[in-house]
Order: sequence, then structure tokens, then C-alpha cells
Amino acid sequence: MKKFFQFALVAVAAVGLVACNGNKNNGSGSQQASTEASADANKTYTVKYSITANAGANWETLSTEGDQIETPFQAEIDGDKVIITMPMKVVLKGNTIKRSLKEGSADFCIENSSEKGRIEFKLADDKDYDAEIAKLKAGDTIEFTVKGETTKDVLDKMNGNWGTFALSL
Repeated sequence: MKKFFQFALVAVAAVGLVACNGNKNNGSGSQQASTEASADANKTYTVKYSITANAGANWETLSTEGDQIETPFQAEIDGDKVIITMPMKVVLKGNTIKRSLKEGSADFCIENSSEKGRIEFKLADDKDYDAEIAKLKAGDTIEFTVKGETTKDVLDKMNGNWGTFALSL
């Protein structure tokens, strides 16, 4: 009887251990997903870009000439939806604005990719860029903060890579 009791105690302990490990694994699985999401949120993203086209009303004001620029950017990830906020520097050809920059956009294309790799950016803040440009002269650089929405796979392709902006500001 004593041996049967010891065997039953060991069996119950083994079942309890398996059950606890099972719950621990499930917990660590969701903890792992949470950790991965947190790692993405804290990850530093970078992209290299150049401005290759300007078809907006202010094409005579904003230049498409200049070196490729590398810049860090922020990404807010919510499932597959990603909001990117980044700086975009543009060299001025002049300081006359024909239409408010707030009405325009800057379309970004990763490595000349298909429509899937395109992101439409709009100005991300209420800064009066029109007034700032009026204070500058040809050859000066202005930095806009732009924001656009994309997906996680496009963010992954964009990070550490290069692309081009087409201005329509």
C-alpha cells in the first residue's frame, strides 16, 4: 500500500508539472509576442532617399536635386498597420509659394517597387512651413516632418533600404 501511495503521489506530481509547464509555455508564448511587439516599437528604423520628381504647384520652389539622404524614422506598429513619421529635407530653388504646402503630399516608393511599396505622406504637424519658406533663400534646406500609413511588410522592406520621393506639394 505504501508503494501504491508513493506511485500515486509521483503520478500526481508529474501531471501537475506537465500542466504547469503547459500553462507556463502558453504564458511565455504570449509574453514572447508581447516582447516582439515591444522590440519592434523600440527598434530604430532608417531609410535612404532622394527626391526624383516634383509635380506639385510649388515645383519652381522645391528642388529635386541633391544627394541621397539617410534618415532615422519612427514607426508605430498596430498589428499589420504601421504609421511612419519621418523627416524629409528639401532644397529650395526659391521662396515663392503658389499653393499652401498643407494641401500636398509626398509619395514614397521603395526601390522603384510596385504600388504595394508606395506610401503617401502628408505633413505631420501644424508647423507653418509656408511662412518658413518665405524666410529662406534659394539653396537653403527645409526639413518637413511627414507621416504616412503602410503595412508591416513594406516597413520591413523600407528599413535600411533606399527609396525615392515624388513631391506634389
